[in-house]
Amino acid sequence: MTFAEFKQELFAQAEAKGFTDYEILFLGSNGFSVRVLDGEITEYKSTSSQGVGFRGTYNGQMGYAASEKMDAAVIAPLLENAAANASIIEEEAVEKLYPGDETYPEVCAYNPALNDFSAADKIKMATEMEAYAKSLDPRVKMADFCTIGNQENEMAMANSYGLDLSHKGNMASALLIARVEEDGKTKSAYEYWNGRDFAEFDYKALAKKAVDTALSYLGAASIESGAYPVVFNNSNAKDLFGVFSSIFMAENAQKGFSLLDKDKIGTTIAAPHINLRDDGVCDLSLGSMAFDAEGVATQQKAVIENGVLKTLLYNTKSAEKDGVKSTGNASKTGLGGAIATSCTNFYLVPSETSFDELIAGVEKGVVITEMAGLHSGVNPVSGDFSVSADGYLIENGKLGKPIEQITVAGNFYEVMKNIQAVGSDLRFHSSGHGGMGMPSILVDGLRVSGL
Repeated sequence: MTFAEFKQELFAQAEAKGFTDYEILFLGSNGFSVRVLDGEITEYKSTSSQGVGFRGTYNGQMGYAASEKMDAAVIAPLLENAAANASIIEEEAVEKLYPGDETYPEVCAYNPALNDFSAADKIKMATEMEAYAKSLDPRVKMADFCTIGNQENEMAMANSYGLDLSHKGNMASALLIARVEEDGKTKSAYEYWNGRDFAEFDYKALAKKAVDTALSYLGAASIESGAYPVVFNNSNAKDLFGVFSSIFMAENAQKGFSLLDKDKIGTTIAAPHINLRDDGVCDLSLGSMAFDAEGVATQQKAVIENGVLKTLLYNTKSAEKDGVKSTGNASKTGLGGAIATSCTNFYLVPSETSFDELIAGVEKGVVITEMAGLHSGVNPVSGDFSVSADGYLIENGKLGKPIEQITVAGNFYEVMKNIQAVGSDLRFHSSGHGGMGMPSILVDGLRVSGL
C-alpha cells in the first residue's frame, strides 16, 4: 500500500473504532556505510527501513502504537494496541493533537547530487583516506576507525484535523581516528565531516587534521591542581552544552529536573555577552526541519539573549501547562514513543574572536580538547560536573605542552555566568533532525585537578 492508501484506511477504521481524533507518522530511511582497516573492508552496511506510528484519543486518553509494516493487515492490531495503551494511561493533562499552522518555514534539506557517488566511489574514498593518514608520519600506527557513509530520511505526518506535512533530507559523513605511537606511548585523535555533497569532501584534509592532533598529544603529562582559566574547544563546548541542554526543556523544569522554570524567564542567568539560540532552520546546520514531532512549525528563537533567559523549550503539552505557545520543540524517541522535548539547532552565537585571540590574554590556563565521563560525572539537575579530560596548557597566551590525566569540575549554571569570551569557530555536529553547534569558549576559574 502507498502511504496515502494506508492513511485513508487507517483513519476510516480509527473513526469506526471510536477514536475521537487520530494521527499517523511515517518514517523511512536508506543508508550506506563502509569501514576499512589496513586497506580491507571490515564493515559494509546497506540498510533500508520504514514504519508507521499511530496515536489517537480513545475514551479521553491518548494511546500510541507502531508497526514496521504498512499494509491493511496491521491496521486492526495497530488500533487495538493504541486503544489498550490509552486505557492504562491516567494523566490530568491529556495530550492533544495539533491542527497545524498557517505557514511553515522553507527548508532545503535534500541534495540529489549525493546519489551521484556509488558504493565503489565511497569505498575508494575510505581506503584512500586511511592510506593517506598512515603515510603522513611513521609514528602513525593505525587508523582505528575509518568510515564513510550517507543517510536519506523521509517523514510524513497527517491527522484528522487536516494536518498534512512531509520532509525529505539526506546527509553524508566521514570519520577517522588516527592512532600514533612514540617511545611506547600511544595517543589517538579523531576528525569528522558532515555534508550533502561528497564533491566537497577533502579526505586528505580530514586525515591530516586527525593525525596532526594525535601527534600533538605525544609527551602529555599531568599538571598541578588549582583554579585555572579553561578554554573548551568547539567540540567540547558542544558536548558540555549538549549534556546540560535538558535544563532548558520546560517539561523537565515542570517536573523539578531543572533549576530553571518559567519564573526565571526575564532574569539574568549568563554573562551579558552570551546569546544562546535554538533555531528550527539554520543554514550552518544540516539538521533543519520545518516542523516538529507534533506538526508545530519550528521557530527561530533566542533562548538566552545578552545573558537573559528569554524562553524555555516547549512542546504543546508543556506549553499549555505554562500558559504559552509551543516553541516547536516536540520530539519522539521512536515511532511508538511518547511526545517529549528536544533541541532543534542549538548553538551559541559566535563572536569575531579567533581561537588564537581567545587564548592570547591567558597567562596560564588550560585548553580542553577531550573529555570522558560526561554522563556518569554529570548531575543535570544541580548542574554539577566532574569529568576527566586531556588538552593543552596555555602559557603566556599561547598553546603549550599537551596535558592528560586531569579532572575538570564545576557547575554549569556558574559556567554560563563565567564565560569570559566566545570564539568565532562555531561548528555544528548535525543529525537528520537537528544539530548542536558551539564555538570555543573561555571560562574563568574552573577547578582542575592533576595527579
